[in-house]
Amino acid sequence: MKKKTIAKIAAGMVMAAILTGCGNTGKTDEAKQPTAEDTQVSDETAADTEDGTDKARVSYDPASFNISDVYVAPEQKASVDISGCDTFTDIVDKLEKGKGYANATIGDTDVLLIADGTYEWEEGVYAAIDADIFYYKDQVPTYLATVGAGGTAYPLAIKDGNLYVGGNHFMSKYLIDTGYMIETEEAYVKYDTDGSEAYYYRTCNSQFEDYDEETAKQRFEELFTEQESAEVINFQPAGGSPSEEGSLPAYEYPGPELFYSVLYKYMIDEFAGNYPEAQVSIPCPVIVKEDESDKSDIRVYGNFWIFNYDLNGETLECTSGGSYPGCIHVKSTEEGYEVTSMDTVEDGFGFKESAKKIFGDNYDLFMKEGEDEKVREEIRTQIVANYVAANNLSITAIKDYGWDPVTLPEENIDSFYSILD
Repeated sequence: MKKKTIAKIAAGMVMAAILTGCGNTGKTDEAKQPTAEDTQVSDETAADTEDGTDKARVSYDPASFNISDVYVAPEQKASVDISGCDTFTDIVDKLEKGKGYANATIGDTDVLLIADGTYEWEEGVYAAIDADIFYYKDQVPTYLATVGAGGTAYPLAIKDGNLYVGGNHFMSKYLIDTGYMIETEEAYVKYDTDGSEAYYYRTCNSQFEDYDEETAKQRFEELFTEQESAEVINFQPAGGSPSEEGSLPAYEYPGPELFYSVLYKYMIDEFAGNYPEAQVSIPCPVIVKEDESDKSDIRVYGNFWIFNYDLNGETLECTSGGSYPGCIHVKSTEEGYEVTSMDTVEDGFGFKESAKKIFGDNYDLFMKEGEDEKVREEIRTQIVANYVAANNLSITAIKDYGWDPVTLPEENIDSFYSILD
């Protein structure tokens, strides 16, 4: 569903940007978002009903805590150097090609948003999923926060002064009050390996555990409904519209598992640069075995493919790619997951010997499934279909050089990724 747009752009500014990107969400230049431990529940919230239904209606009560006492300076910095800039126009004039800019009002504050890139949401309207946010402090442009959505299906949007930032499985709502970026509401859903769902919801004046499952799910759905009726922020792209250059959003893992998000990102970072630049690089892991017996060295065995594509009409045409069979080593930490190394099978004469050494007892399984073209193509087309759905793209097929196009299947984001092993 296309949304109406906001176009409050200052006249005479230089135009800016191309490819979409995704930033981190909601930390301010002067302060971080208040955590559940930092905030106090308001009197209104404390008096709510036991099931939490009325409590969910309390989104922001500045009287319940002293903002200046709960914020501390974050490590996050703006991606744009604004030194020497006296106005928003000065910032825009410094933008390089590949950025986007827009003016908007969030809460009680007029702001300038700078995006890493833009994409055409509807004809003549360019949206973004990330932005550095600047405001005037003591009449000087000042960095306030960076926000990032989960894909191009969820462009940054504003309704009633609230900024909505979301993805397939989360939605956050922000406002700015007296120079502070406040996440007034947050809701998300988590899926286990069986596809069962669990909903979570909190406000800046409450904690996740304050809300039962039914209330959390209700508020989750209501936030998505609010976002759908919000106005998409219309960014101005530098150097002409991105559609003129056939840009595509960068691939980002759309599933709910952090483990696979780290794994997919590693594949792109390590393998995509081995080939000529294309509009998008999409990984295709054919996982045959995972060994989680040692959390400090989780071993993922498989044939790890990367495919690079350019868009031609509604078809992604593969321009290059290759496979990297082997074992990826992942470490589980309190902060999440981290890829520590990869053992890669040798090419040519050393293939069999090195494969047996790396895969060990999993060698026969690797040769049966990891080298099976049919298995690979089923995974490949599904991953591309989910990328298309997550980014709201009009792409219907993929095509390898010299072969007929292959129609993409229906998307299956919620349950597909956790069963790849």
